[in-house]
Amino acid sequence: MNEGRAPSPDFDSNRYERPNKKWVCGNAKDGCPCRIGPSPSGDCRATTECAPRLIVKPGETKGTFVCTRPADWGGPCAEGPRPDGTCCKLIEKCKPELSLRARRGLVTVAAVAASLAILLIGLSGTRRDDFVNPRPLSRQHSGAEFARLASGHGGGQGCVLCHTSANASLQRLATDALATSRNSLSFAVLMSDHPKDFSHMDHSCIACHSAQSFHQADVVRDTACAACHMEHQGKASMAEVAAHGCVDCHGSKEDMALARERSMALPAVMFTRQKFPGRLVHEEPRPREGLTAVITSFSVDHPEFRVLKDKTPDSNTLRFNHRFHLLGADIPLVNGRRLECADCHRPDASGAYMARVSFEQSCRTCHGLEFDSETPGMKLPHGDPAFARNYLRSLPVQYADFATRVVGITGTGAVDAYVRRHIESLKRREHSGEELERRVFLGEGTSSREAGAQARATATSCALCHEVAWRQSGVPAITPPTSPDRWLPGASFNHASHSTMACSECHAATSSELTSDVILPSQQSCIRCHSPKGGAVDSCTSCHTYHNPPPLFSRNAETASAR
Repeated sequence: MNEGRAPSPDFDSNRYERPNKKWVCGNAKDGCPCRIGPSPSGDCRATTECAPRLIVKPGETKGTFVCTRPADWGGPCAEGPRPDGTCCKLIEKCKPELSLRARRGLVTVAAVAASLAILLIGLSGTRRDDFVNPRPLSRQHSGAEFARLASGHGGGQGCVLCHTSANASLQRLATDALATSRNSLSFAVLMSDHPKDFSHMDHSCIACHSAQSFHQADVVRDTACAACHMEHQGKASMAEVAAHGCVDCHGSKEDMALARERSMALPAVMFTRQKFPGRLVHEEPRPREGLTAVITSFSVDHPEFRVLKDKTPDSNTLRFNHRFHLLGADIPLVNGRRLECADCHRPDASGAYMARVSFEQSCRTCHGLEFDSETPGMKLPHGDPAFARNYLRSLPVQYADFATRVVGITGTGAVDAYVRRHIESLKRREHSGEELERRVFLGEGTSSREAGAQARATATSCALCHEVAWRQSGVPAITPPTSPDRWLPGASFNHASHSTMACSECHAATSSELTSDVILPSQQSCIRCHSPKGGAVDSCTSCHTYHNPPPLFSRNAETASAR
């Protein structure tokens, strides 16, 4: 009711049922509660239906008592008051009952008391670990091996390995729980989907996982380890990180805008890329605004892979034409068929990635490096230009070795005759040793002597495939091929799980004629399968990892302090 506003003239405050009353009339269940109702302590205050009023008319000395029963109670009764002025309608005493609000209050108090009692018994007993443990731990965080690893970080048994206060007193438990976060008991935090502030427990995680940092330096809001890595889900492996854990930030325009502002103000040294020891990894320049595109789903708004979007060329100096090797009519058949991707590209030991292409395994079958057409079995060594030049400058020794090892000639005289014959034949075709070396390394002078498909396929010139720099008085320099093992360092891929697919479904090799072509699958080709429509998993963590190494300057500081 507004302050200063008078109630209705016929309002009876005695009959107004307030919801905060603890007791109600016992006759209320029959629909006829008395007008006065119970006392605050639950006593029945019923007397009579009305309080007669004495009316004295002009000229009268005694007056007359009249009934004052209200209209909604039947109005004045026919009998009227007694001569002594008392009401003739007595109200039978009732047994007042607790109101609904009072009963709910008792249930609430009883539930709270029971809960506190259970907590006190459970937390104070000898089976505290079993009482507070919701479900078994994953195999990564249980068993003797985990206990052995944890022994180097303070040790302990059971919950205390991660929850440092697990064996503390009840007072310490309550203090630590309240100190975890001032906002952890707020209604908004309690009703949120994610775990609350577990940063206090993160110290236990980092004790073992010291190599992990949380995220990029421009992250707007960090979350606890347990927000993504859910434990106590069963004895199997830990549950995979749910996609919503990533989308909560990367799908937020506000968070990404703030991250963009932070990214542009931070030095590049703050953003350290993940390292892959022993692998050549393509280094894509980091955008000044960072990786702050708003992404809610891989199949909806995930951007094209930057290598393809920016049309980054492959800087490999090796000259190679995929289309020519796969479809060219001049390419010799291998076991009666055309070349296939698997003839050169083979998985590594893990099966996840492709091993580097080896000349000996993949190329020498066609490119035999046979420099002497009259001695097809003699082949130049591959891989070291100095070794190849020394081989050419020691041909008498090489012909002698070939005569005994391959041709099967025995006897010093026969071997010497074989060597003289081939050296003289080579001199007639090559005017000098330098000309021979220039033909082998640079391919000069070969067009007139070598023609046709077979000659091109078995050409011995290093320059056919490599970038060669001639040095008049030194060993020719050949630029080593440096094709990356990983084109997308920010994503993971497993060829073994895609082994049922043809290479051409993802890699457009038959349309690539230049070494500079990066024939990675496009994002759209991945969406065909990795989307709700395609049916394959499309969660963020199926391709991306969350953790990143600490910034470079941080590692340098740690190394210096260790010294």
